[in-house]
Amino acid sequence: VKVEERSEEMPDHKAAIDLVLKELVGENGVLKTIDEVDAIGHRVVHGGEYFNDSVLVDEEVIKKLEDISELAPLHNPANVMGIKVMRELLPGKPNVAVFDTAFHQSMEKHVYSYPLPVEDYEELLVRNFGFHGTSHEYVSGVVAEMLGNKEAKIIVCYFGNGASISAVKNGKVVDTSMGLTPLAGIMMGTRCGDIDPAAVLYIMEKRGLTPKEIDTRMNKKSGFLGIFGESSDFRDIQKGVQSGNERAKLAYDMFCYRIRSYIGSYA
Repeated sequence: VKVEERSEEMPDHKAAIDLVLKELVGENGVLKTIDEVDAIGHRVVHGGEYFNDSVLVDEEVIKKLEDISELAPLHNPANVMGIKVMRELLPGKPNVAVFDTAFHQSMEKHVYSYPLPVEDYEELLVRNFGFHGTSHEYVSGVVAEMLGNKEAKIIVCYFGNGASISAVKNGKVVDTSMGLTPLAGIMMGTRCGDIDPAAVLYIMEKRGLTPKEIDTRMNKKSGFLGIFGESSDFRDIQKGVQSGNERAKLAYDMFCYRIRSYIGSYA
């Protein structure tokens, strides 16, 4: 395979996407003209309670995405920026927003609610939203089709550097492991997953950490990386286990234990 590399200044999203569009119709491109593009799809991490399905983007949709940006501050503002840029660069082309949270909106209130003061939900929308919904929907749909049973009870396991598990019945999510954010649930590559919330306060106090620092510690320095210490790549964990590395074995056993716990609960 011939690989070509080039370096360009990309000061913002618009410049970067414009470069990609030009490459698509360039000498090595896959399109004759940019008019061959029928629509633009955007994977949006958080749809809050507004969206339980994919939607055509208009001004109202953009406003709602901006309203819930605090629920996914690292992702939604960038998603909105990408949508606005594509509408500017390819005017008249439909834009579609596909949400990570949409499929999980079928959970019942007693499942997605947290046992916190009710005003935390009513005023701040603190609840379980779930993530990786596009994959959970696709996998459960394919499995139901293979089984010839749309009412099947299915447990979907999504294992990557981020990982989540869901229980699906009659094509709808009954429960899912991630929560208000993708930090909850099983142990992941660099995320801790479920822990005693008081442990967070204890670590913050003992180490003198700010909210941002403890957030980084739980999201980017925990999980496989935190236990194994050398890598968050499961292939490296496997090699470590095979070579007798005790920390690799501990990380592996912790991961498997948490998976079994969730599958057992959902079953």
